[in-house]
Amino acid sequence: MKTYPSIFNDCLSPVSPGPSSSNTAGPYRLGSMAVDLLEGKPSHLYIEMAKEGGYFATFYGMHSDKAFLAGILKKDIRTYDFDQIYTDAESNDFSYTFEFTDSVPVKPSESAWLTLRSDNGDKIFVKTASLGGGEIIISEMDGIETYIDGKFYYLLVRAATEKVSEVHTMLSCPFTTVDGGNGESLITARSREPLNSKLVAELRHKEGVVYARCINPVYDIIPVDNPQMPFTTAKEMFDYVKEKNIPVWQAALDYERAISGCSDSDLMKIAESLWDLSVYSAEQGYAVTSFDGNTSPHALQTKNRYENGPIVSLGVADKASADALSIMEYAAAHGVIACMPTGGSSGIPVPSIRYSAEALKKSKEDCLKALLVAGIVGIFYYPTHYHGAWGCQAEIGVSISMTAGALASLLTDDPDVIERAAVLGAQSVLGQICDPVDGCSQVPCFIRNMTAVPTAIICANAALAGCETLLGLDKMSETVLRVGLKLKEYGINDLGVCYCKVQRDAAIAAKERVGEDRE
Repeated sequence: MKTYPSIFNDCLSPVSPGPSSSNTAGPYRLGSMAVDLLEGKPSHLYIEMAKEGGYFATFYGMHSDKAFLAGILKKDIRTYDFDQIYTDAESNDFSYTFEFTDSVPVKPSESAWLTLRSDNGDKIFVKTASLGGGEIIISEMDGIETYIDGKFYYLLVRAATEKVSEVHTMLSCPFTTVDGGNGESLITARSREPLNSKLVAELRHKEGVVYARCINPVYDIIPVDNPQMPFTTAKEMFDYVKEKNIPVWQAALDYERAISGCSDSDLMKIAESLWDLSVYSAEQGYAVTSFDGNTSPHALQTKNRYENGPIVSLGVADKASADALSIMEYAAAHGVIACMPTGGSSGIPVPSIRYSAEALKKSKEDCLKALLVAGIVGIFYYPTHYHGAWGCQAEIGVSISMTAGALASLLTDDPDVIERAAVLGAQSVLGQICDPVDGCSQVPCFIRNMTAVPTAIICANAALAGCETLLGLDKMSETVLRVGLKLKEYGINDLGVCYCKVQRDAAIAAKERVGEDRE
C-alpha cells in the first residue's frame, strides 16, 4: 500500500519533551512499541548500539536513555517528568543495560537492538532505528524481518510456515509474510482500527501459531488506506494551486485531508493546538533556570537586552529570535514542544510568523494559515526525514525554507513567490553540517535557531522583491539530499566534526583504561 508523509505526523511533529525529536521522541516511541509486544510486566532491558553510530555521542546528552525507559514504562510523554525515570524504574523493579558494540550497523545512525524481558519469563528481540524527526521503525523481530512504523495498529503472528496459509484466511486487513528460513514465518498485519480481540485470541490458540502480538499506534493521525492525493510533488502542488485558484494554505488542507480523512475544521484545530503550544513553550522558556548539558540559560537575558538595549536592531527578528532561544532552552529542560520539523529546529517557524504577523497587523487565523504553508513546504523535504545525518541543512535548513515560504504567504498568495522564498531559505544554509558539541543540542543548535529567524525573513523579502532561485522546490529538495550524501561520503557529518571528536576522545579514554588495568 502506498503511503505519503503527513503534515501533522511527519513535519509539524512530534509533540514531545525536548531536546530532540530523533533522540527523545523516537526512542520513546520505540520503547512504547516494544513493550506492547511483550507479555507480562517488563523486568529488564538490554539495548545494544553502534560504537560509531549516532547514539554514541548523543545517547545521554540528548536523553535517549530516559526516553527509552519512559516509553517502556508507558509514561505520558506530554506530562511526565523525564528526570524521574531512573527512580521510577527502580521502584518498578525494572533494570536496564546500555552497551555500545561493533555488532550494530552504523547506518541508520540511530540504530538500537532491544532485548526486553518480562516478569513471567517472556522475551522479545527487536531491531529498531530512529530515522529523524521522531520517525521510527522496527525492522526485525526475533530474527525475522518486519516493517512497523508506529502509524497503524499492528498484529504480528509467528507461525509454522506450513500453517501460514491458514492464518492468511483469518485476516481481513493488509499483511505481509516473511519466511524466517527455520520452519517459521512472521506475518505482519496492519489496520486503521483496533484489532479484534476475539481474532487475536483465536490466533493465539491456533495450532502452529507460536505467538500473536499487537502494537498500538504512536502517532496521532492514522493514514487512510490508498488515499487519493491531490498532488505528491512541489511542482504538482503549485500547478494545483494555480489551476484551482486557491491559496497554498488551502492546498495544504486538501493534502492533509486526503491522508487523514479529517475535516478542514479539525485540521485547523490541530494547527491551532501546535501554534498555542509553541507560544506557550516560548513563554515558559524564559522561566527556565537550569538544564542538563554544557551551557546555561540566556533567553531571559537576551530578551531583556533586546527590549532595553543597546543593540543593533533587526526589527521583528529581535523578539522572534529571543523566543526561538527560549523555546530551545525550554526543550533542553525537557519542556514539551512542537517539533518543526525537528526538536533541534523547533524555535524557528512560530516566533518568526507570530511577530511578523503582529507587525503586519495580521490575525491569528492568518498565522495558522501561514503555519500550514510551512508544513506543506516541509513535506517535500521528507526524504531526508529531517535528520542530522543529512546535515543540519535537513533540520535548520528545512525549517528556514518552511518559514520563509510561510512569511511570504502573509503578504501574497502568489505561489511563485512562496516557492522562491522557500527555495532561497534552503539555499541560504545548504551544506550546513550537524555538529553538536559534546553530543548536546545546545552548541551550536541554539544560535542556529536564533540566526534562522532573520535569515527566513530576508529570504521572504528577497522573494517578494523578485530575486531568482534558478530552480524549483523539488530540485532544491533533491539538492539537499545530494549534498547530504556527500557529507556522509567524506565523513564530515553524521553527526559532525565535534561528534567525531567525542568518539575519538572516548576511544582514547577506553585505551587508557585498558592500559591502567594491565598495569
